[in-house]
Amino acid sequence: MAGKHQQKTSNAPLVILIIVAVVVVGAIVGGAIFFMNGGLSIFKGEETTVAATTEAPSQTDAPAAQTTEAAATSAADETVETKAETEQTTSAESSVKTEDEPIDIAVPTDPDVEVSYFNATFIPNGKVDDNLTGGSATLREVFGTGAAEGVLTFNSDGTFKDTLISSESNRGAYVVQDKTIHATYTNDRNMRIEVTEWDGDTPAQFNIQYGDFTVYFG
Repeated sequence: MAGKHQQKTSNAPLVILIIVAVVVVGAIVGGAIFFMNGGLSIFKGEETTVAATTEAPSQTDAPAAQTTEAAATSAADETVETKAETEQTTSAESSVKTEDEPIDIAVPTDPDVEVSYFNATFIPNGKVDDNLTGGSATLREVFGTGAAEGVLTFNSDGTFKDTLISSESNRGAYVVQDKTIHATYTNDRNMRIEVTEWDGDTPAQFNIQYGDFTVYFG
């Protein structure tokens, strides 16, 4: 009898399975490597972009807030400056108005005696009598710091100005009668000036009562 030969088994399916397994494992490993490297970088880039986009408005808002604050400060400064200028202008206008206003004062005079006027400016000669103590006094005691620059000016239009006193009522009207100067301030205070020496029609020396003091001029 003839012997039976053993049937050969094909290895092709096993090889295919091994190749498929190697490919699958390789794909998994490659995907993992890609995810760990490139994938994370992509995600990090997206996160950075989102953060930058989120912070951008804050950086834009900061200059806007600073600009608004600067504008408000500038507006406040302009308001203060405008107010100061307005007050200065008002003060200057008031001063000019006071100086330019005509003096309409009735000076007490002696009836039937001719009146006259003159134009001259006088300063105290330094002699001051204290009428309370009978002694002498200083100009600073009478006028304070105004004594250094103050003068008494008479104008030929019948007005005068006394800058020796610090008061809004340092102006007035005057007349000369019988060698005596009759003067009245704008606050209706009368002043009788005794002239002790004349130079023609203009006083050369006289004295004035300022409160409890007698001040000498010329």
